[in-house]
Amino acid sequence: MARVNVMLPDDLLGQIDHVAEQEGVNRSKLLRLAVMAYFNQRENSQERERRRTEIRHAMEIQDALRREIEPWDPLKTLRAERQEA
Repeated sequence: MARVNVMLPDDLLGQIDHVAEQEGVNRSKLLRLAVMAYFNQRENSQERERRRTEIRHAMEIQDALRREIEPWDPLKTLRAERQEA
């Protein structure tokens, strides 16, 4: 496992130490867990946005198709079919 040096403000380091103590883990493990949680949250957020974009695109296609189709009158169609029979 690689080692890294990170500069943090004293108050943030104090919060990290406090939470690490509450969770029963050391600083390194807490920071690893926090970074992994951040990446998971980021990935989920990107996936939600990708889905929203796809849904918006599908809705735009549906709207365009709706505009192209002439208004359909089911009674008119039914009457025409009855007259043909």
